[in-house]
Amino acid sequence: MPEYNAAAPAASGPAPDFDVRAYARTAVGNLREGLDLDAYATAPLSADTLRTIAFLQAVEHATLQHLRNVLVTPTHKDARITAFLTTWAFEKYWIADALSAVLSAHNAVPAGKQRSFIGRFVNEVAERFYPVREALVANQIGVDVIAVHMAIGCVDGWLTQAAYARIAELEPHPELANTVETILGIKARHLTFFEPQSEYRLGASTRAQKLTRSRLRTSAWPIGANDLPRSDSRFFYDRIFTSSPGLATSIDHAIDGLPGLRGLHLIEKASA
Repeated sequence: MPEYNAAAPAASGPAPDFDVRAYARTAVGNLREGLDLDAYATAPLSADTLRTIAFLQAVEHATLQHLRNVLVTPTHKDARITAFLTTWAFEKYWIADALSAVLSAHNAVPAGKQRSFIGRFVNEVAERFYPVREALVANQIGVDVIAVHMAIGCVDGWLTQAAYARIAELEPHPELANTVETILGIKARHLTFFEPQSEYRLGASTRAQKLTRSRLRTSAWPIGANDLPRSDSRFFYDRIFTSSPGLATSIDHAIDGLPGLRGLHLIEKASA
């Protein structure tokens, strides 16, 4: 089984070669035209693969809520980053839509949020008040919060990239492989922005490093997983990482390569 290796970040500045305007102009939108959903009629995916896809569909869709929380902080004052993140969220929305189409072809449903009344109530209250709290706290922190958001995007990119690649390995299926290849191409472009941005901003400020370490330790992975039942997250990590020794370590090694983030073991702890 080949081991996934996240790219080591390296740059002398914040993504100097990344043309945000060109990225926005060439953003990948609706993926459904490239899907051959009829292929699943004669060769359907397994229940385990569909459950994993449902989890990823839910976390990809959660990016819009994450973006809302980010854009109430000083991060929104950087026009270049705001333009990138808006396009990033747009592309992730259409990834989620493509995964929804695959699930629908199997009469499967996306992963649900907390289903109890109390769970829904708590979640709705949190969604209303978290952006307010985040704005108050982050605006006190200032521009160092940008490093936090870049690192979160970077870790999320490495993690989901590994997950999609692993899904294709676990269940070889020509149509699924085509879809995964498309998604991996989109995510690779995301990381060409997140990786050097993270390295540059963390390297410029020890305060940013401390803030980022604190936030990453308390974050659920991937982005949006905190809104899903723990049983779904547990299944996801068992399916993707427990079955592939060394995969979590390879992502944590990439995180170690970011300034000030060595030794967090985020993915190993999440998958334990």
